[in-house]
Amino acid sequence: MPHTDRHKEREIPIEFDFYNTLESLPVDNRCTIIMVSCGSATIKINEYIQTVTAPTILCISQYDNFQCLERTHLSAKAFHFDPWYIKACLKFENLDDSVLIDKQYVYDRNMLYMFTKHYRNFQGIFNLTPQQYVHLNELMLMIGAETYAQSDDYWTCRIRRMLRQTLNCIFDIYVDQCKLKFYELSENTNPVTTCTDYIHANYQNNITLSFLCELVHLNRTTLNQRFKQQLNCTCIEYLLHYRLKISQELLSNTNLKIDDIANQCGFKYGSYFNRQFTKCLGISPSEFRKNPTGYSMFEGDKVMKL
Repeated sequence: MPHTDRHKEREIPIEFDFYNTLESLPVDNRCTIIMVSCGSATIKINEYIQTVTAPTILCISQYDNFQCLERTHLSAKAFHFDPWYIKACLKFENLDDSVLIDKQYVYDRNMLYMFTKHYRNFQGIFNLTPQQYVHLNELMLMIGAETYAQSDDYWTCRIRRMLRQTLNCIFDIYVDQCKLKFYELSENTNPVTTCTDYIHANYQNNITLSFLCELVHLNRTTLNQRFKQQLNCTCIEYLLHYRLKISQELLSNTNLKIDDIANQCGFKYGSYFNRQFTKCLGISPSEFRKNPTGYSMFEGDKVMKL
């Protein structure tokens, strides 16, 4: 709901969430800046699945289809605003290039492309350097504080000024990354690499073949064929092998209980982990732990005694 100006009888088309959970997004008639300060989330935006990890900024609008699939220790804050809050002439219906507006407002409209013009390799997601995060996070905190404090008659002017500073900073990142062709779709984009990268980052979570197929927009048969050609195993076999490889490292280098290791490696049940470990490696997890230096590391075949 719009904030009510306590100093004047009017509604201001802005909202601020200090504890946003990436649910109920997008917001109608709003552009939204989301600052992910801690943790990570797997999101589905406009049919593309991506994992965002702090520190990250997301810029979305009412035109986006957005769903948060999974959160891990997530902490995020969000500022929602109607474009006309920046300039009265900017409305969702005239943000497209085909609509003529006064030249002095073209730059402001261009900044909003970060929210309204999303395509395959650009979905309004910006990974931040530590310096960028410190600056943008400070601006977001000041916007949030002023939104709720409304310290005097000019509170909306201060928020507008800080919002423009925030947008300018994000737009500079966007322009720099466009110059580096950061968002161009490479002809060599490899769905197998995309899946393996996702597995390496999220092996501890529930990963299904259907999810990985959706991630790279391929059917099960085609994706498994690609895996067979490049890695000589199916997609799910690769996931299992990678989890077992991580489990070996934990068995060798930690005192964690075997059930805890199973859980950390993405196995729902310790009994299933024991069964798969023994089946694939030829020895049980407890046997391996007794003499980890006596075996070579598992790389998709049975371990060999040294």
